[in-house]
Amino acid sequence: MSAIHRHLLCGAVALLAASAVPAQDSAKTATLGTARPGAKLLTYNELELCLKQRDDLGRRRPQLDAERTKLEGERKELLQIDESLQAERAKMDKLQETAADITRRSKELEQQVVEFNERVAKFDAAPPSGPTGDRQRRNLERDRATLDKARSELEAERAALGPNAEQLVKTYQARVEQRNLAADDMNKRNAALGKTFDAYESERAAWQADCEGRPYREDDEKAIRAGK
Repeated sequence: MSAIHRHLLCGAVALLAASAVPAQDSAKTATLGTARPGAKLLTYNELELCLKQRDDLGRRRPQLDAERTKLEGERKELLQIDESLQAERAKMDKLQETAADITRRSKELEQQVVEFNERVAKFDAAPPSGPTGDRQRRNLERDRATLDKARSELEAERAALGPNAEQLVKTYQARVEQRNLAADDMNKRNAALGKTFDAYESERAAWQADCEGRPYREDDEKAIRAGK
């Protein structure tokens, strides 16, 4: 073999050897979060999706936290209302008991007045003469005074109860109803928020499994941010 042929052969072998060595990727890389050893490099499309998901998760989290804070504030307000209503409950119960007792005794007094009037009418129709008549007349006068006293006492108790007693009870009951409606609404929104949080955490866990810790080309990120 001539020297020229040997030179050409060696040059061909060197060329083949050079072509067998893969080109090194000199592009700078970064990592989504803390790097995971051995994590596969994100492709352009994978990086685009991961960035979009990360931005979406980051945008939604403050809204969820704000809603949770709002619900917690409403819960504390309801607890304060409960304390206020509990303090009023004893007062309202006593008020209702007193009003019911006055109503009961008023009906009893009305019946006693009816019976007394019947006795007076019977006496006036045929009044006994002598000591018997005098004794019955004194008894009627005594009973009249007793009934008048009982009526005055009931009227005084009714006045002490206050003309707005019934309205106070109604106002209390309206507050209780309003509180219950607010609690039901809060519980429904809290349950819905819980489901939303669960879905969010599932998405975040999926992003961590698919994206977090994987390297990517910085040039790819720049192109994605530029909308290319």
